[in-house]
Amino acid sequence: MAIYEIAGQGFTHQYLWNCAEALLTQTETKSPTDGYFATSGMLMAYFAYEAYLNLVGPRIDAEAWKDERDFFSKPPYKGTQGKLRRICEKIGIKVDHGKRPYQTIRNLGRLRDFLAHGKLDAYAFEMDVGKGKDPDMFRELQIYKMVNRDNADRALKDTEEFIEFLHASVTAKRVGDQTLFNGKALKFPLALASGGTKQT
Repeated sequence: MAIYEIAGQGFTHQYLWNCAEALLTQTETKSPTDGYFATSGMLMAYFAYEAYLNLVGPRIDAEAWKDERDFFSKPPYKGTQGKLRRICEKIGIKVDHGKRPYQTIRNLGRLRDFLAHGKLDAYAFEMDVGKGKDPDMFRELQIYKMVNRDNADRALKDTEEFIEFLHASVTAKRVGDQTLFNGKALKFPLALASGGTKQT
């Protein structure tokens, strides 16, 4: 019997991104308006974005990420947007918050919050319905305003564009640590490991 010493690291952002791509390229299994794959895929895209920030953040500002929960629990760096702000300040880049792809990221964050803090979605409305037709009784549900095929396609495209923009900006400002910052952010392996025999 041999004993091996193995050390490695898994890239959570890549796993989540692979999930997002797999889900967002699926055809809905029931009605296209159900959006089960789209909802799941949009969340996975946002989670990949959050995981990417947590991948690069400690390499850019180890002090802030040392006690991440505390540091990012208060203004001006509160939450995921605070993490983005801190990274941008540290590497000296600006994000246009008024247009895509950032606006898509912001909307994905709203979808995440809406679902994570799920509450009753009550609504009421009146509508004219032609004779012999059924009314669309669910059109005012928030989930159907947030999740549709166009938004799902935009989520995949814009999240990739935004993460790759951040990655290119980080790469341009970093010296050393080239293994991590070499190539595309969303073309990582799922994990890297090395090892050797300790004793036999």
